[in-house]
Amino acid sequence: MPFQSAFHQLFTQDATIAAAVFLLVVMAMIGAFLLSRRRRKRGQDPSRRDKADRLETGYVLALAGIVGFLVYSSFAANAREFPDPHAPLRVQVTGYQWCWRFHYQGQPVTVDAQCNGGPLPTLVLPAGRPVELDVTSVDVVHAFWVPDLRFKMNAYPGHVNSFTLTLTHPGRWIGRCAQLCGLYHYGMDFYVQAVSPAAFDRFLRSHGGTGTS
Repeated sequence: MPFQSAFHQLFTQDATIAAAVFLLVVMAMIGAFLLSRRRRKRGQDPSRRDKADRLETGYVLALAGIVGFLVYSSFAANAREFPDPHAPLRVQVTGYQWCWRFHYQGQPVTVDAQCNGGPLPTLVLPAGRPVELDVTSVDVVHAFWVPDLRFKMNAYPGHVNSFTLTLTHPGRWIGRCAQLCGLYHYGMDFYVQAVSPAAFDRFLRSHGGTGTS
């Protein structure tokens, strides 16, 4: 089952609300058209009313309610996704033609690979803990993209883009470069793997780290 982050759920919720509002607007337009057509057939003049206070008030209240709900649900999703603002694990993500390098800051641990035709690098992260990714490039523009997690960040040479994510449960997801970056762009893939905190400590120790971060 694909990873369902809080922001994935928020996107689904907002898309559903947008579709419902669009449907209501279309139905109102069709209703107004049919009512106007019926009045014309009966020889009645169009309505001369220039105000509809109750209808307009109801519209404003409904709009304010929807906006308030969307703002609240956005803040709530952000709180669920990033539950601990203190000292997240930091990983430097470096894109280069044509692979990725992951360095765990504060640890002598770096993951590198060959990508095209060789083993793919795996970004191992602890489940349930905020992780700050500092994304950069050493040559051309790349894009760190994990489709199933709905995370994407461009990697620019000489610049660092940072974002924080929390993977709520163990899993493994394919990542890709989403920016055309040269001849072997098509094979510039990687994995993101979330493991338990204990398994993450073992991973650090096995790569020369201290097992804590």
